Amino acid sequence: MTKVSVVIPVFNQSNLTKWCLQSLLEHSTCVSEVYIINNASQDQTDAILIEFKPLFEKRGVQLQIITSSQNLGFGRACNQGVRETLKGQAQYLVILNNDTWLMPNWDQALIESLQNYQLDCVGPYFYEKPLTENIKQIALQFTRKNSRHFRQHFVPILMCFTRSAAVRLASDNVGTNGGIFDERFFVTYEDTDLLHRMKIMKMKFGQTGSCFIWHHSKGTRDQLPSGYEQEGLRLFQEKWGFDPRLQDHTFSAR
Repeated sequence: MTKVSVVIPVFNQSNLTKWCLQSLLEHSTCVSEVYIINNASQDQTDAILIEFKPLFEKRGVQLQIITSSQNLGFGRACNQGVRETLKGQAQYLVILNNDTWLMPNWDQALIESLQNYQLDCVGPYFYEKPLTENIKQIALQFTRKNSRHFRQHFVPILMCFTRSAAVRLASDNVGTNGGIFDERFFVTYEDTDLLHRMKIMKMKFGQTGSCFIWHHSKGTRDQLPSGYEQEGLRLFQEKWGFDPRLQDHTFSAR
């Protein structure tokens, strides 16, 4: 039986987290466990996570809540979940933002793309216009039209890794502490750093038109300290010696 483990860092925006978890609960096919890392949220997030825990368990999905006393940032929070995932038996690892909505059978679509294209990591196409009640119809229309489309490089709103790729990344780089992200990055450029490392390691990754999600662009970033993007850019340039904004998978280039 195929097993998928999902890691979701959350920081406030409980309404978005609720949308995300509801779609994850209703639309997943292969998910067997979910690790939610609560980055010291101060809104209704705790209550929502407690509400969803028995709902997932009723469907045979283990939901673990890891609560931090401070906001650790995206990469460090994800790594907490990754370390737990790699102790288990899941064949696939998904990193998921909490400001998303997932289409029905999203996980099966990503796994099939990993297998069909022999990839290490794959992501979906995503929609960032205002969320509407017709989102399922929009997703269906998109995937019908684009299911055979695939492109290299993607902006990783959702990343689905094979277990072997996650293990390689977790043991690859100083600063990961047994996870896959360099924890020196707080909330920006940690994903760009990860993709650059994957290129260096000659991993195969891309974006498939057979999976569609909605994303609330920069859904939690308005709550973060000023200057965080500049600091992430500085760290990346110091580490790798070039400006990543010139590459085709960055937000600016896209």
